[in-house]
Order: sequence, then structure tokens, then C-alpha cells
Amino acid sequence: MARTPLLARCAAAALAIATLCGPAHAQASDPLATLSPEKKAFLSDPVVLTRFGLTAEKLQVALAGRSAADVDAYATALMAVVEDSKYKAGRDPSEIALNPQARGWNAGTTVRPKMFDKLKRDDGPFSLKRYQFQKGAIPTFADAPVAIRKEDLVAGKVEVAFVGVPLDFSSGWRDAKHAPMALRGMDGLVGADADGGIDPGLVLSIADYGDLAPDYMAPDRGLDHIRAMIAEMASVGTIPFIVGGDHTIMFPDVAAMVDTYGAGKVALVQFDAHADADLNDAHMISDTQTLTRLMEQNLLRGSDVTLVGLRGRGADVATQKRLTDSGVRILSTAAVTERGWQAVTNDILSGLKKGPENIFVSFDMSVLDPGDAPASGRPVPGGISMREAIPMVRQLCAQTKVVGFDLLDAAPILDPTYVSRMSANYILHACLSGIAMRKTGMSVETAKR
Repeated sequence: MARTPLLARCAAAALAIATLCGPAHAQASDPLATLSPEKKAFLSDPVVLTRFGLTAEKLQVALAGRSAADVDAYATALMAVVEDSKYKAGRDPSEIALNPQARGWNAGTTVRPKMFDKLKRDDGPFSLKRYQFQKGAIPTFADAPVAIRKEDLVAGKVEVAFVGVPLDFSSGWRDAKHAPMALRGMDGLVGADADGGIDPGLVLSIADYGDLAPDYMAPDRGLDHIRAMIAEMASVGTIPFIVGGDHTIMFPDVAAMVDTYGAGKVALVQFDAHADADLNDAHMISDTQTLTRLMEQNLLRGSDVTLVGLRGRGADVATQKRLTDSGVRILSTAAVTERGWQAVTNDILSGLKKGPENIFVSFDMSVLDPGDAPASGRPVPGGISMREAIPMVRQLCAQTKVVGFDLLDAAPILDPTYVSRMSANYILHACLSGIAMRKTGMSVETAKR
């Protein structure tokens, strides 16, 4: 059977992927017809094909003109690769060895006793400034006073507390661990919101709760501590504003909200170019499967999840179908482009009315176009703009009961300019403005006038 040059090139590419070569012979139009039922089912499985970078069409091209023996060998080789990649007891370790005899096993998460404070003070947030009107000092989020214990949050009646989680863990381009430090030193979190018509710093009691301590040698080991500390903040009525760190952190953040408010009583709005809903990764937790674990552990129901800004290679058809079948609502970047940010925001708000009143917002910097945020750990071209993201976040935080917010996957070293850091802080400020508007009873319509 004659081939066009294009088909010949496609066939060569597909065969290179499978690393199988052999003589080409004329064959029936369905190259799978001569296979056993088991092998035919294997090569017809979309999950298997996707794993090898194939589709049903590419497979047909790869097998066109090959003999029945070659096709059988092809299937056998792929099945062997799949089998060899599985965990094998006795061959593969199922655990990463730790040393429980270490004297400092929990040294990284041991809170310093209050009695060790050399500065005797009343409970409550305290300023790090030397001068009364000093604009530059030891940097804090939103230029806010510092709180280091739960008692400080209670005594200060802190409504919003920023906390850094400097964790590099998973698949992104590294440097998310420096985001809390970088954003503290950047403008954009202080002052009035011209479009919101309010200065959140004058309306809300805000504090910087410092950084939580991840375990850099075994990051997954530190997630329980992060979860407990975020839950502690929420337990006294403070809204945690968590600055990561990569998107793995969404797991302990949302879990902490469920620990505080109860299962089935928290909804998630996830702004993200990626679904973070992968299956069958070798590690049980990572930024590519955070949503998977939250749903598997019944911390979230699919109907209580809204994904905003999905696009690119992390949004394949099979993943989207699996999520929507479970009840997840997906509002893609294309929807924002085609219908406008206001229409999509209205859809988000309309959907949230049907679920729990407690809303957690997770904002991954990848949802933004790289032009507005080049320092995203997993950038994807063609994202929403800051002009769209700011009013969406502001309105969401103004018209719902936001109980927590995280901003994740900012990787400062990837952007030698100030753009990404400023964009990140303006997103945080937009939600602060929304919460302040909700507190004062100011409507979005009023702010527009």
C-alpha cells in the first residue's frame, strides 16, 4: 500500500516512540484484528495510548502495513513496558527510610515556648518598625504587625493572617520556596483599591503570621504540620492567607478548612491552568494530583469544586470527563476569553449558591498569562490577564464567605523583573478588598459607581 510522504513521516515518528522496528507487509485495514482479545483490549485502551503519547489514529499509522507477527510483537512489547513499570514487591522499596532515632526528629516543627521570649509583652500582634511613620522596615505581608502564636491572633482579633509556606516539592520549575520572602518585600499589598472603592488595611485587622516550617528532606512528611497550623488559625476565626510554595500545599490548606468547618461544608474555587488531578503517580501526593487526593479522601465532593482557567496540555479530554462526571464544574480560559470575565464570574457565584457557604479560594499563578506572571512554576501560554483576574477575585471574595485563600506556585527566580511579584500581591490585595467590602456591606455595584 503506497504511503504519502506525510504518512511515512508520521509512521516513523510513532514507531520511534515505541522503539520497535520491523519489515512492513500488507495487512488488513484493521491492524488489531488478528490480536488476541487481551492484546486488542490493551491497545484499544485510551489510558494506555495516552501514556505512550499515542492516539487511536496514531496507532493506526504506526501499525499500517505491518505483518500480524509484527503487530503482535508491538503489543507484547508495550505490555511488557507497562508491567515492568509497576511496583514489584521484593524489588522496589515501598517506603523511604527515615531515622526515628534522630534526636531532632521534630525539631523543625517544635514551637518555641513563650517563656523563652526575652521581650515581655501582652498577647497580640506587634510591629517591627522603629519609626512611627516608617515605610521601609523588616518586610511583612501588607506592612502588617507580626503574630507568632494563636494567642496573638485571639488577643488582636485578627481577621486575616498571612502565612508563608516556603515549599518546593513537585513538578514545577523550582523556586516556589522563595515566594513568601519575595512577596513580603514587594509593593501591591498596601493601600486603597481604586476599583473596589475601599482600603482593606483600614477595615480589616491584618497580621503576618510568619512562615511555617516544611521538611525539605521529605516534604510530604511536613504536610500534617502545615495542616494543623492552618487549622489552628481558622479555629479562632482568622482567615488564613497562605502564600506558597507549589500547589501541593492546597491539600493541607483545604484539609485544614474541612477539619475546622466539617466534611461537606467547604467548597473550593481553584484558579489554575492545570487540573492537578493526575492518577497513578508513584508518589501519593504532589502538585499534579492534589485535587485527586482531596476527592479520594472525601475531603471534597466533586460538586463542591469549581476549576477556573483550565487550559493547555494538563487539561486532556479524559481528565475533564472524569472530573465533570464526578460533579466538578470547569470554566476554561477559553470561556473567559469568549464570554468575558463578568459572565464567567457570575457563573462561579451562581454555582456556589448550591453548595456549602464556606469558600476556599486557591489561586495558582499558572492561571495567568506568562506575560503577566512569567515566574509561574508551571507556566502555560494563553492565560487570563490581570485585567480579568483582579475583578474576578475581588468579586468572588466580596460576594461569598471566603474562609481561606492561598496563592501558590510563584517562583521568583524565574522573573528578574518585578512583574510577577507585583501581580501576585495585587491578586492577594484584590481578595482582601473583597473581604473588606463584604464586611462593610459595600456591594460591587456600589464600588463601580
